[in-house]
Amino acid sequence: MKTTLTLIALALGLQAHSQWLPSYGGERAGQAAFSFLKTDYNVASAAMGSVGSVLGGDARSLGYNPAGLARTKASSVSFTSMGSGSGLEQGAVFAARKIKGRNAAWGFGIQRLQTGAYEERTEFRPQGTGRLLYDAQSALTLTYAQQLTEQFQMGVTLKALNESYSAGYTGWGAAADIGFQYHLEEEGLRFAVVLRNFGAPVSLKGSYWAVAYNRDSLSALESANLPTEFAIGLHYRVWAQGKHHLDVAAQLVHPNDNAENYRAGLEYRFADQLFVRSGILLNQAGQPFPTLGLGVAQTVASARATVDLSVQPTAGMGTWTALSLTLQPAAR
Repeated sequence: MKTTLTLIALALGLQAHSQWLPSYGGERAGQAAFSFLKTDYNVASAAMGSVGSVLGGDARSLGYNPAGLARTKASSVSFTSMGSGSGLEQGAVFAARKIKGRNAAWGFGIQRLQTGAYEERTEFRPQGTGRLLYDAQSALTLTYAQQLTEQFQMGVTLKALNESYSAGYTGWGAAADIGFQYHLEEEGLRFAVVLRNFGAPVSLKGSYWAVAYNRDSLSALESANLPTEFAIGLHYRVWAQGKHHLDVAAQLVHPNDNAENYRAGLEYRFADQLFVRSGILLNQAGQPFPTLGLGVAQTVASARATVDLSVQPTAGMGTWTALSLTLQPAAR
């Protein structure tokens, strides 16, 4: 009965969302730099509509909420690759190391976005100058997560940021994530709060002009804020019977460069080896379609390997697909 009521409530909420979701803040869209920092590099979370604030347990936690790493039982490493038909490619590598004798862990990561090659065009040569340009954004991260009590845990991530353009412009910045999770295992509940990408404004530096005709020298470039997000999440196990489990998750996200949006997701798991996931993002422009995903975990030799796949159709940038491989020692 509990499962049925939960699913009905989710269905009714999705049907009515266009009537009660506010659009305040949408006029701020596109005003932040380093927008790749908003990407959910936890592929399991991305398949559930990006509810990563309430997930955790291994190196995948470093892709969204660092607090999820505090309960890790072993060191792990995760490799993520994602792309779309628009030519954008993103990837990340995360490594987590369990601290012996403590309910804590360190984490390290590299995140990168790379555009495909595009031709430089000017008002005098609109068909192209023959010069190919590339853009890239990168982040180097350092994380510490600690379980403070039996139910409460927190994590902090520091990020060094770089943005570069082959036209000769570069920018540097720094940001931080801080997250919390609260677990009620007996009730099957998990709460989370995370502040992502908090930092000072950044600006590009450079002086290249593709065309110098009728232009003054470039003295300074405007600065832009980082894409800071505040998220609150809830995770609940609605059904468990033997090797079968069904979890639901929901999340509210308040970004500084767009309207508030809401996410909801489902995950069915069988024997902690097969995972089927789906989710949806509400009030998120360009992403009106449900997300889908699969996960498979197997023990190979002395390591447990988990492969996650997520598919996220968008209205304007094709279909984003993400694939990750997570490795950690097998449980004994």
